[in-house]
Amino acid sequence: MEKAYTETRTRTPEEKLQIAIIQQNMEDAFALSMSTNISQAEIDTARRWFYTKRCEEVCDHIGTSREHIQRLYEKLRDKYKTGQIDAVKLRFAIRKLEWKL
Repeated sequence: MEKAYTETRTRTPEEKLQIAIIQQNMEDAFALSMSTNISQAEIDTARRWFYTKRCEEVCDHIGTSREHIQRLYEKLRDKYKTGQIDAVKLRFAIRKLEWKL
């Protein structure tokens, strides 16, 4: 049986920063931010961010598309809303987002 190997890409510090921006927006969109009390307006802003030009620029910088990030966000949103994953699994998925890029 043949094993599939995936190539691990080494990210630059700038790319890691851009990935962190996506992760923070996802955590804010799901109100998972543990460092601050996040307002509903900030949650709404984070949710809209995935459909903005700024999101597209961040995605371009790390070599992915905004549509790919939107699909990941929407998939997580749907699984979280339907109870397929809880907040702990959601946070884990967001923190491991780099694997999907």
